[in-house]
Amino acid sequence: MAAVSVDQGMPGPEESAHKVDRSRWQLLAMARRRWAEIDLPFDCRLLRTVVDEAPMLAEGLGMESGDHFLTDYLSLDLDLVGRVLGWLEQEQPTEAVPLAVAAATRALSLTGTFAEAGDNQHTLKDGGLDNVKTTDQGEGGNSAAYLAARLKKAGRDDLLEQVGPEKPYRSIRAAAIEAGIIKPVPTVRLVPDPTRAAASIVERMDRAWCIALATAIAEQIRDVASRPPP
Repeated sequence: MAAVSVDQGMPGPEESAHKVDRSRWQLLAMARRRWAEIDLPFDCRLLRTVVDEAPMLAEGLGMESGDHFLTDYLSLDLDLVGRVLGWLEQEQPTEAVPLAVAAATRALSLTGTFAEAGDNQHTLKDGGLDNVKTTDQGEGGNSAAYLAARLKKAGRDDLLEQVGPEKPYRSIRAAAIEAGIIKPVPTVRLVPDPTRAAASIVERMDRAWCIALATAIAEQIRDVASRPPP
């Protein structure tokens, strides 16, 4: 009796590469490229899995590294990806989160200067985000292995030796922050209580900037109110 092959079709972008047969990795890569083009702007939660499995799919496509898969195949910006991954790790969202929200929530920097959502991004003609490619190449992007390699390349083996549960740095990421490889950016969450959000901003910004922000918000509200109903 002749063997019967079953057409399994295109895998969904959310399917794990660990559970998809290696012969279908190319199809999974195509599904994730479509996800990056269509769904990512509206829900970025899958990005963690996409980054973790990027080296596997890069291998399936014959590409040099996971970062090449992210930048060359998915047209993502590694800097943007790193910021969004940091937000996802901190917030652990259970509902859909637009990419722009996760990227922009990093609003206030350690120095107290305002980092706008458009930093390191270009704007598409339709107003969306253009995830511009970066020249920062290497395996793993935001992974511990990648950060450890960066520390070694920077000659900071001393920091690597101080990573551990009972040591000064609890994680490779903490050591990378100390070395300046990662620049942590605290966020201002848009909590339901506007007073709390405002207080958080006032703590970090000077009086003139806060007044300018309040004025700009008031102007935006008036502009929206003056528009004719749809």
